[in-house]
Amino acid sequence: MSQSQVRSSSAPFQTPPQSDERVVSWKMTQCLNPDCLHSNPNTVSHCQRCESKLLLSHRYRAVRRIGSGGFACAFAAVDEHRLRTPCVIKQFLPRQQNSDILQTSMNLFRQEACILRDLGNHPQIPTLLAFFEQDERFYLVQEFIDGHSLFETLTTQGAFSEQQVHGVFSQLLPILQFIHEREVIHRDIKLSNIIRQPDSTLVLIDFGGSMAASADFRSITGTPGYAAPEQLQGQVCPASDLYSLGVIGLRLLTASLPQDDGSDPLFDPQTQQWCPFPPNISAGFQHILTKLLQRNVKQRYASATQVLEDFAISAPEAVGIPISKVVPSNPDRVLLRSAVGLDYRPLRNLLAEENYRAADQETWYLMLQAMGRQTEGSLSLDSLRQLSRLDLETIDQLWRTFSKGRFGFTVQKQIYQRLGGTTAFDYPLWATFGHQVGWCMDRQWLNYSHLNFSIQAPRGSFPACFADPLNRTGFARGSCGWWRVGFVTLIEQLGAPTHQSETW
Repeated sequence: MSQSQVRSSSAPFQTPPQSDERVVSWKMTQCLNPDCLHSNPNTVSHCQRCESKLLLSHRYRAVRRIGSGGFACAFAAVDEHRLRTPCVIKQFLPRQQNSDILQTSMNLFRQEACILRDLGNHPQIPTLLAFFEQDERFYLVQEFIDGHSLFETLTTQGAFSEQQVHGVFSQLLPILQFIHEREVIHRDIKLSNIIRQPDSTLVLIDFGGSMAASADFRSITGTPGYAAPEQLQGQVCPASDLYSLGVIGLRLLTASLPQDDGSDPLFDPQTQQWCPFPPNISAGFQHILTKLLQRNVKQRYASATQVLEDFAISAPEAVGIPISKVVPSNPDRVLLRSAVGLDYRPLRNLLAEENYRAADQETWYLMLQAMGRQTEGSLSLDSLRQLSRLDLETIDQLWRTFSKGRFGFTVQKQIYQRLGGTTAFDYPLWATFGHQVGWCMDRQWLNYSHLNFSIQAPRGSFPACFADPLNRTGFARGSCGWWRVGFVTLIEQLGAPTHQSETW
C-alpha cells in the first residue's frame, strides 16, 4: 500500500487543523478492527459495535480509513497527547495467508519502521512516531505530510518546464544522497510518492518497499513504468532509484503517464527505448536524463552526488541550485570563493580533519572578517544583511561537504522551516529548534564550551554562531531573542526562492 494513497485520498487532511474549533469538528472515531470499521463518536473509548479499544497506545485516534494495499491499511488520525496533531496510522493487514508471503510482508512492515527510525529527523522524510503491537495487530504511526503529490500536480496543471523539473531534481537528489549514504534504497520513487508542501518543499514518502542494503531478504517490489529493469528482476542498487528519478523527469516534461491497460506512451516495449526528449530541452539536461535512463546499470550514474556535480558544471545559475546545495564527492573540487579576499583553506583543512571545535571557531572568525566586525568581536543585524552571499555559500558548502550533509547553514534552515519557523518571533519554536540541533537541553541553553563537537552531534549543530546565551568570552548575551533574529536574517540570505510561494 502506497503512502501516496494516504495523501491523495485524504481530502479533509490536506490542510492540518489550525485551531481547537477545527479539531473538535472531527467528531467521529474509526474502529480499527478490520472486521468492523464502524464510525463512532469521539466521546467513546470503545467501539459501539464490536467493543474494540478505539485509542492506540492510549493516544492515537483514527479519524477515517484512507487507503489500503498488499499488506497494510492506512488511517488519517490525530495524536490526542499532542493537541490532536494530525498523523497517519498504518495497520499491518496482509491479504495473503501463505506463511512465507506473510513473513515477508511482516519483515517489510517492520523494516519500514526501522528505516524511518534510522533516517532520523531529515526535514524531507516523514518522521516515525511509534511502532507497537495492540490486540495482536502491529501498527506504525508516522508524521502527516501536508500537501499534494507531484502526480496530482501534473494531472491538474500539465507539463513542467525544464526549469521546474530542475527544481524538483535539486530537492530530490540530496534526499537520495542522504538515504543512499545510510545504505537505504527506496525502491519506489514515483510521482505519487513525492509530496509538495505549501512552502514548495518536497518530501519523499512511502518507505514501505524500501530496503536496507544489508537486508537478508530481497523481495521484488516497485512500480512498472518507474522501476529500473534490474529492479523488476530482483536486483537493486542506489542507481535503481536514480533510474526512477530519470523517469520522473521525463514524465514531468511530457505530462505522459502509464495507462490503465499497461501501455506507456513514453516507452516502446519492442525496442526497450524511451521516447525522444522534447526538442526544447537543453543539451546539458538531455545528457543528464540520458545517463539516468541507461538500461545497463554500469552506464548509469552510480550516485546522486555525481548527478549533482553534473548540474553544477552544466548551468547552476539557470538550474537554480545554489552552490550550497551541491555536495561534491571529491572535496578538492569545493570552490573557495570570497567576495572580500578571505582565505578558506584553513577552514577546509580543519573540516577535513573533523576538528569541528576548531572549525567552528575558524568559521566565527571568518564571519567577523567578512562583515568587518573583528574589532567589535560580535555580529550585528546590519552586518548580517550586508554579508556577501558568495562568502556565506562558501562557508555553508564547506560544512555540508565535509560533514556529508550533516552540518551547515542550509541544513539549519531546512530544520527551522520544517518545524514551522518563519520571520515572526516565536520563542517556544526557537527553543524547540535549539533542542533539535543540540544547542539546548532540558530547557536550558548550553554554554558554547559544552556543545558536542563531533560528527555524532545532532544534525544541524554547526556552525554554532547562534547557539548559546553566553558568548565566547563569557559575557552574558541577555535574551536569546536577538540571536534568533540574527539567525533568521542570516538564513534568509541562502538560496533565494525560485517560486513566489517559497517566500517566507
